[in-house]
Amino acid sequence: MVKFIEFIQAFKEKGKGKIHFAARGRSLYLGARTLASRMVQLNIPTVYPTLEDHITYNPTATITGDDCVICFSTSGETASVVKKASFAKSMGCDVIAFTANIDSTLAKIAGKNVILLPAHSGKDEVLKKYDPKPFTPLGTTSEYTQLIFAEALARALKDVIEGEVDSSNAPQILEKTAKRMLNKAKRNMENSFKQCEEIISLISNLLLKYYSQQTVHLYARGKSFDMVIGPFKMRLDQIPHAFVTGILDFEPLNRPVRKGQICIMVSGSGAVYPLAERVIETGCMLASVTSYENKLYELSHIRIIIPGRKPETVEDWDIRQWKGFRSEFAPEGIEFEISAAAFFDGIFGGLASYIGITEDDMRMGHANIQ
Repeated sequence: MVKFIEFIQAFKEKGKGKIHFAARGRSLYLGARTLASRMVQLNIPTVYPTLEDHITYNPTATITGDDCVICFSTSGETASVVKKASFAKSMGCDVIAFTANIDSTLAKIAGKNVILLPAHSGKDEVLKKYDPKPFTPLGTTSEYTQLIFAEALARALKDVIEGEVDSSNAPQILEKTAKRMLNKAKRNMENSFKQCEEIISLISNLLLKYYSQQTVHLYARGKSFDMVIGPFKMRLDQIPHAFVTGILDFEPLNRPVRKGQICIMVSGSGAVYPLAERVIETGCMLASVTSYENKLYELSHIRIIIPGRKPETVEDWDIRQWKGFRSEFAPEGIEFEISAAAFFDGIFGGLASYIGITEDDMRMGHANIQ
């Protein structure tokens, strides 16, 4: 970790080359995009990884020998990630791998530049405490580890770059930040799941849409999309005879909104309420997850609160981004999203348990061509 932070600091200071990312699926949402966003925030020359990278390549994202490629892959065998890492290596780039498999192809390409993130460290011991056992299929724990680690690593990187601490102290900053995020998320989950009636209503309505094949619309912006809605949609799509899902205002995944359907909106600030008003006008049911009683909360049929920071003013999300607004670094600026990510993995576990889905079933619904 110290070597990684010192490398990124030196890379920023040399003023030459760009940081690229390679990841797919939930590792792209939770690992790569989380770290990339924070690097942009620190003015590190970064090619931000988009969801369409493998379909319509960014013409400004050509790789040269001065660049570095950071890869996220739990297995270390994700074909497109290995392909990009191999090409970068052939160009003379530094390749850094975040993986759970030290013997993988990706780890061999990265050589000494491997950060090992165990996929199931202590999982069996933790599961002994619970009956029935939690359902965490297809890398859920490893992807959540990537999210926590990326945010905590970015905080340590920020403190070193800004001269707050020496790089030798970075591991302590990382560990402290990660523990604070996890402790906050645990406390928030304990409080959030006390909203039993609202949660039962959400799960019941999702089950009704599953069996009737009515569309489940999903919506969030920014980090709430990357950390919560995007990964949750992937899980709904991986169930055999999958949910019919759509992402509002996001071509080509948006679908028409109609009565009899449900729309789930996730927004800590509630700033997405203008679109919520349009959803309500169609007669579609609206479920919201937000951090306090705001206009989005008031509009919703199903209302779930997950604690987070309450903004002084609620400004249009697009305008905030155009102005250059960025959330605070962890642990302060990410409490809602980290907690909401865990909350929706819990919601999915409840759905899968009721429907009778196993991990083998999930594998059948997982993408098998890339």
